[in-house]
Amino acid sequence: MSIEPSQAVLSSSSFGLEPEHVAFRDHFRRFVCDRLAPLARRGESERRFPREVYEELRQNGYLAVNHPEAAGGGGGDLLAGCIFYEELTRASAGISAGVFAHQHLAVGPILKFGSDAQKREFGEPGLRAERIGAFALTEPDAGSDIRAIRTRARREGADWILNGSKLYITNGGIADFLLVAARTGDGRASDSITLFMVDTKDRGVNASELQKVGNHSSSTAFITLEDVQVSRYHVLGEIGRGLPQLKSTLTDGRILVANRGLAIGQEAFDCILEYAGHRQAFGQSIGKFQGVAFKVAEMAARIEAARLMIYHAARMRMAGHDCIREASMAKFLASELAMQASTTALLLHGGAGYMEEMKVARLFRDAPEAWIGEGTNEIQLMVIAKSLGLL
Repeated sequence: MSIEPSQAVLSSSSFGLEPEHVAFRDHFRRFVCDRLAPLARRGESERRFPREVYEELRQNGYLAVNHPEAAGGGGGDLLAGCIFYEELTRASAGISAGVFAHQHLAVGPILKFGSDAQKREFGEPGLRAERIGAFALTEPDAGSDIRAIRTRARREGADWILNGSKLYITNGGIADFLLVAARTGDGRASDSITLFMVDTKDRGVNASELQKVGNHSSSTAFITLEDVQVSRYHVLGEIGRGLPQLKSTLTDGRILVANRGLAIGQEAFDCILEYAGHRQAFGQSIGKFQGVAFKVAEMAARIEAARLMIYHAARMRMAGHDCIREASMAKFLASELAMQASTTALLLHGGAGYMEEMKVARLFRDAPEAWIGEGTNEIQLMVIAKSLGLL
């Protein structure tokens, strides 16, 4: 992992950041390199999420950095969260996927919409990583189309019975609790979905680990729910309020998750910039050839554009403005960057890039998930097009 990014590409990386953001970034970058990168390497080789990551984050004050202090978080803003996930992903996209799914997707909605009792039972222990959460939304026939969810919750006395299945659930194989989206109404009405908190030890909850192309240091599972009894006290907010809760969570999530694609692109750039400087061919470094230099220059421009778009969307959100379009633009640019930069870096490494011991090989495997997760790029373009009055 690169400790110091190239000044040639990151000239604007501190532009507009407050001194505390820059200080946090620099300290956290060193911490990730020294303490988390070795855990990430082991997790990648063993194909598991190393839970020791949470203990390291807790002991060093980096757990839940952009959650409210009143709930036990670090009190940082959305920009701090952006910095956190970019730097964490530079160690491993798999680890950042697991931490993101836990902190933002599972714990975040409970802290925002949950009752005091729910915060005490799930939210606050989640912030301390004493209980790990997963966000159980996607299904075999319902990914981008949230309203197509088939998992159903039916009343039984004062409680609820859940039946259905969830697919591609990050942390699904290691989670202590699930935040489950289930149908409590008919059709595609806006009040037909509700979120439930489910303990994974409850009877009827089963998880099967899935093997992925990349992100090997994260857990991804297929989950079945068979007559799972859920207390009425584990309904998040009100019945039928799931869609608004999901939309709020996913808007912030697209801004934060965009930093994962940005980090993959940045790491790919750092790898090829170093390689192009010392790899010799025909009596000079390959970076002296326009065919290489122009590709690296384009990569640098794309990195700057993606980072500035992410920060712009974050600032809009922090100021209380509607930024659904900007969040989608940020996610779109960053995930395109991840794919373009990782592919280009691997190819410019030649045969060396195709070897597993090279970092670019891992970046190449990890990049497609940045394109898929939190809404595919087609979904982001649909959101943007609708905001322009085109669809």
